[in-house]
Amino acid sequence: MDISEREIEYLSTIKKMNDKGQPGKLTLIAREIDVSPASAFEEIKHLERKGLIFKEDNNIYLTDEGKRSLTKALRAHRVLESLLVKVGIDPDIACGYSKEFELKVPDEIIDKLYEYLGKPNKCPHGNGIP
Repeated sequence: MDISEREIEYLSTIKKMNDKGQPGKLTLIAREIDVSPASAFEEIKHLERKGLIFKEDNNIYLTDEGKRSLTKALRAHRVLESLLVKVGIDPDIACGYSKEFELKVPDEIIDKLYEYLGKPNKCPHGNGIP
């Protein structure tokens, strides 16, 4: 399933909350992403229609599909970032470039790059590579 950078931002925010054992809450998500609650509400509805999240009462959780989509995007980002740093690009600049490419590079290329890099466990910023 194709997802956008905006969707990744929302899914990442919800995942952080869920990983802490807490449900996502509209007002907390809006504050974290720095958007109005109305904007967050619209995006939450959109993510729910796509099957990436589900709501129980006012609690927001990632679906299995949401987790898979987010993991795929994070893996691509961190592998690309690792490659760019390996060729001499500053880690923060590499992060910015990786955001431009992460959704465009096919999985089989990401897998080959991951192998080429020696299957690193972490990206240059210390985040795990799924």
